[in-house]
Amino acid sequence: MEELLPSQLREVLAAIDTDPEATVRVVLSGPPGHGKSTALAAIARHYRAGGATVVSREDVRGTSATDAVILIDDVDTLTSGERDALVGMAAGASRLVVTHTPGAAGFVAAELITPATRHIRLPAWTVRDVARFAGRSLTAERAAAVRRATSGVPRLVARCVATPVVDELIDELRGELDQLGESGTTYLIVAGVAGGRDIELLAIALGGSRDDVSAVVERVRGAGLLAADDTVPPVVARAVRDHVGVDRTLTVLVRMLEALLAGGQPVLPIARELQRLGAGGAVVRAGLEAAAAEVVSDDPAVATDLYAAAVRGGSSRTRLAPAWARAAVLSGRLDLALRLGDELLGSADPAARHRGALVAGTVMARRGDLARGAELLRWSGEPGALLLADLAGIALGDVAADEQTVAGTPVPAYGHVAGRLLDGIRESLTGRSEAALTTLLASADTAEATGMGHLLPDSPAALTATVALHAAEFDLAHGVLTRAAASVRHELLLGWTAMLRGDLATAETHRSAVEEQAGRLSPRDELFLRTLELGLTRRADTPDVARRSWAGAYEAMMRQPVDLFSLLPLGELLIAAARVDEGFRVAAHRERAFELLARLGGPALWSAWLNWSVFHAAVVSGDRQATHDAIEHLTGHPTSGRLVPAFAAAGAQWIAVLDGVIDVDAVLAGAGLLHRAGLSWDAARLTGQAAIRATDRTAMTTLLRAAKRFPSSASGVAEPATTVPGELPTLTPREGDIGRLVVEGHTYREIGDLLHISGKTVEHHMARIRAKLGAHDRRTITTLLGGMLGGT
Repeated sequence: MEELLPSQLREVLAAIDTDPEATVRVVLSGPPGHGKSTALAAIARHYRAGGATVVSREDVRGTSATDAVILIDDVDTLTSGERDALVGMAAGASRLVVTHTPGAAGFVAAELITPATRHIRLPAWTVRDVARFAGRSLTAERAAAVRRATSGVPRLVARCVATPVVDELIDELRGELDQLGESGTTYLIVAGVAGGRDIELLAIALGGSRDDVSAVVERVRGAGLLAADDTVPPVVARAVRDHVGVDRTLTVLVRMLEALLAGGQPVLPIARELQRLGAGGAVVRAGLEAAAAEVVSDDPAVATDLYAAAVRGGSSRTRLAPAWARAAVLSGRLDLALRLGDELLGSADPAARHRGALVAGTVMARRGDLARGAELLRWSGEPGALLLADLAGIALGDVAADEQTVAGTPVPAYGHVAGRLLDGIRESLTGRSEAALTTLLASADTAEATGMGHLLPDSPAALTATVALHAAEFDLAHGVLTRAAASVRHELLLGWTAMLRGDLATAETHRSAVEEQAGRLSPRDELFLRTLELGLTRRADTPDVARRSWAGAYEAMMRQPVDLFSLLPLGELLIAAARVDEGFRVAAHRERAFELLARLGGPALWSAWLNWSVFHAAVVSGDRQATHDAIEHLTGHPTSGRLVPAFAAAGAQWIAVLDGVIDVDAVLAGAGLLHRAGLSWDAARLTGQAAIRATDRTAMTTLLRAAKRFPSSASGVAEPATTVPGELPTLTPREGDIGRLVVEGHTYREIGDLLHISGKTVEHHMARIRAKLGAHDRRTITTLLGGMLGGT
């Protein structure tokens, strides 16, 4: 095993080897067990190898040599006579190395230190240090495990490596624990759970004063059983548990828990350890409840488990249900929260029933069942909940909800946020997207500041982002979502934001992050996930994948009632249904959506995307009348925003292109409006479709170059042109050969076989062809290549 020394100390040893007579004055410091004695022994070996006389602490009072090398270990433990002798020798010595423990009393550094003295601190070992020390006998995984178990304390690492059987090492450490006495092991019990820096807590456990604690800590430190920060390494903590037994551990921890509860102090670490040990009793139950309340905002999943443990231990389920349900909602465990709310609804206590209605209504709305959620929220009688019930009513097309008022004074934070959400959604129905977003952003900021956003039927950030997406305010949507607390809902909406603006790679990253939770999502989130997948396959022009994804998306829509906040997913589903020739399956959903919008007065902000999706579905299915109807609906809205005019102008040109009428300037104008609205993919798609159908070579080239100028990401920076204006891009001879075979319908593997190259090489050439053409789907590439190569 390799002897590990810090780089500074290795420099000292190298200097000794070079010139043993040179001046060397060093103070080595470090906690017990961190290798001070080992380092000093290494220095002694190097000096002796150079022929120097070495004086240790055993010889310090019996020598008067002034040319000797003075090496003193644990200088802070010298007797007064040894100190006086050392100070006298040090005055004339040029070579002096001493070790000491930081914080130890009695250190005589003031008399020993000169301006030339170096201070070297011996740190805990890293995983790399552990592996170097052990040599090839230790794998990387084992080295990391040893580092975790020992906290990198060199003394413990050496013993752990030398004794690979953990139980044997535990038995060795138990022998050392006997030397510490009851107070020492009690300290280790407490410090292993709650840390070693809370002096008052330790005094309670030891039943003494603060001075008593200091003495015990010094004794435990001196045994080399603590890390540098006085925490207890896991291997020592396990030895303590095995040594003292469960009964004594429980006695110490329960006594401390009782004292902390009486003093109103935090109890989380001790309560969690008692939970792990399976402790019971009234004090433990009170501790579990108090610990859950401490952590509910920062780690609601832990709070949920602590409440569950308290109930298993005998706490009243009905009494804890409201707080337990809140923790469950915050941690995303909606099924548990719903069960708890339902139990409260069956309580004989009217207050519990109203609380149950609030919990169950919130969860039902969050899962996507706004009708049942609104019913329960209204029944709860909570002023803020009544406002949220009105909001749910609007989302379902209930125009009467706009007329309702709330009596009484709402709860400050909850009611304020609820009121701002309701006001913002009402403003969005009038077409005033800027006013609506201003109001909604204020509600999102308040919810984030008060930490109660997840206690609403939908987070204010999610509602704000939904309105922002409908208004094509993609930067605003991204900003509010990234500032809000992380959640599956926010991750999905970030994916939608990226997809709608054409940043497909980022959208796929967000989709993948949520995919692993598929099957455990609420119906609303499952719908957003499955239709996000559909949207990405459509934009990547992968019809086979779209057909495979269709069934899951359709099932998700069947489980989620149509409401105002699910129109974006419905739009993607309509287009996908047309692509797989299943439009009849979603006709009823489409009709319900338009009926809902009609009851709300046909708001332009909420109608635009749905009409745009209906238009594309009609394009796919070849229903020309439906395409004209959709564009007519888009042109009938007076609005100051960018999105509706962009959809109307681009849609009109799309119809003309389908009819074979290619007006290059008009197409470019329509695509430009889409691009300025943030819809780079749609803009590139329009110009690409026009280029495919253009019969004039110059028009085709102009449209193709325009498509390339629309960025495929959200950066807003167009790709540089690779061709001269008025010319088609130039292909290399090999690219031309591959392009002809693509036009003929060959697969990449077949092309590779025909040209005697690998399929990977074909993919590489195709990537360059796609970049030159500014197109990514096979149909567009094939058409463009056909126009370029057909006459050659």
